[in-house]
Amino acid sequence: MRYVDPNKIIIPKEWLDKAAKLQLELEAIPLLRDKLKHIDKNQIWQDKTLFKALSDVMDGKCWYSEAKDLMSDRDVDHFRPKKSAKNIDNIERDGYWFLAYDWENYRFSSIYSNRLRKDKYTDEDIAFGKGIYFPLKEGSVAAISKRALADERPYLLDPTIKEDAALISFNGFGKAVPNAPKTFTWEIERVNTSIKYYHLNHSPLKAARKTKWQACQRNINQIINLCTIPDRTLTDDNMITFLKNQLIEWANEKELLSGVVIACLNKNNLSAILTI
Repeated sequence: MRYVDPNKIIIPKEWLDKAAKLQLELEAIPLLRDKLKHIDKNQIWQDKTLFKALSDVMDGKCWYSEAKDLMSDRDVDHFRPKKSAKNIDNIERDGYWFLAYDWENYRFSSIYSNRLRKDKYTDEDIAFGKGIYFPLKEGSVAAISKRALADERPYLLDPTIKEDAALISFNGFGKAVPNAPKTFTWEIERVNTSIKYYHLNHSPLKAARKTKWQACQRNINQIINLCTIPDRTLTDDNMITFLKNQLIEWANEKELLSGVVIACLNKNNLSAILTI
């Protein structure tokens, strides 16, 4: 997961105007059941111009998994579910109907992260994926207005929050893992819950991460070997520069699985390469 800067998202004015009109209509409806009918009839999050605006910011990558075709087609996900939401105990509560037309609640997601899917590459008979899950920490009260969102303590990591995105890392086997000290129990709970509901350890995704890690490690090993040559030549220096630049390119936020590159560099104590 890489941080997605909301300030880089350019939503078309025509879409914003339509969303504002629908929001006023929605808020004027007194009964919840009728509000939900209004939402069903006006699925403006499926608009192609909005889809493109959300896609462009990360060059078509899923904001949760950093994958494209590997995790199937992409969706516009309501980060906070619009009609009903499930907690850790599977008990449903009212959804965040007041965010149905709010683009700040949308996340660009692969189907395998957004919808319930089984991992066909294992014997597990468990469906992973976010669906309508949006669990809150025990004692946290579900918001009933946009202003109250800041008081919630959600389990799921939000890629549009820099501190959240930084909590997930990866290992050499391609597995998503917490990037927090063991004493940070709440943060680790959030990471593990997010890995489950975003389907971040889907078998093909782990395999692709492992391949990316191995490619990074090869570059790093070559750099280390070349740097230890006492009488290295200009050709050696040029190769070091090439290998470093390749790592920098792979670590670009828009590159597929770039979080793996950063994790591999950190593991090798070579994150300084990215500042060159």
